[in-house]
Amino acid sequence: MIGQSPLRTFIAHAVLILGILIVAFPIYYTFVASTHTLQTILKPPLPLLPGDQLLNNYSEAL
Repeated sequence: MIGQSPLRTFIAHAVLILGILIVAFPIYYTFVASTHTLQTILKPPLPLLPGDQLLNNYSEAL
């Protein structure tokens, strides 16, 4: 597409990035939740950073 305006390109990229975030956030949050205890997950606010229970939770699940 020759001659496409910079504003149109910016909007297209912004929409694509937003779509990626919408798809990637639940996957990221599922991983983060798997690194916390159940009590931590059930208490607000929801944690957004990985916890210290990764090995314990995965060894118990497997």
